[in-house]
Amino acid sequence: MISNELEIVLLIVALYGSTCVVFAYANEGVLQQGFLGLRLQVADDRLRMAGRSPIWLNPFAPMLPAFRGQWGYAEAITSAPGLMAHIPEAVTASAKLAPYVFAVFLCTVVGIPVTLLLVGAERVLPMVGLAYISTIVMMVRLWFLRDSFSLDGRKFALITVESIACLPFAAGLVRRLSLTVPVTEDLASFVVDMPTELRQHVIETLVERCAEMERFLPEGSDALDRLARYRANLTMFANDAIDSSVPITSPGNS
Repeated sequence: MISNELEIVLLIVALYGSTCVVFAYANEGVLQQGFLGLRLQVADDRLRMAGRSPIWLNPFAPMLPAFRGQWGYAEAITSAPGLMAHIPEAVTASAKLAPYVFAVFLCTVVGIPVTLLLVGAERVLPMVGLAYISTIVMMVRLWFLRDSFSLDGRKFALITVESIACLPFAAGLVRRLSLTVPVTEDLASFVVDMPTELRQHVIETLVERCAEMERFLPEGSDALDRLARYRANLTMFANDAIDSSVPITSPGNS
């Protein structure tokens, strides 16, 4: 029989784990800020639930933001757009929130479970109190950064209530905020900001996903034609990946 302490620990892990996964459609992906720069993950058809596939984020780096976007729009790929203005703004704000988020993570996801399992429920209240204090301080810091995440008063109040009511959600605050930042450009546009090796790998991954999706589209359809042109543009970009100044010609300009 599972003890009450273990049940609470499993609940904490499950709730925090829900902030470490993004369920994406076939034409969606997640742009993640990593320790070594940007990386891109796209949905995988091997595991699908309700039409979406899970994309897993690093559970040990809750302070690093992630941005959700789409790929597959040939006309939207540009030669070297760099990151959009609001994405670096959100990345900068996330860096300012990082120590607060990490403190909440250590208290909530590490401290409380360890205390419960090793010491017992009677000794966990100080750690819970520390987690709440860390969360409140973090929300105060977020108040001064709310414009970077496009948070109005109502949204800020809602996320504050959620974070205080559920501490594991507070530990995933940066991801919850950054995933709401709109990414209007095609995700392939951001490969110019990646190191050459990673850039090449991302382009190859997108080309493979195009080939997989083409099998499910009817012959002669507009969607198939657009995806084929998109894959051709990606292939050309891969051949010139070392020189990021080489433009990707959109079909409308060819």
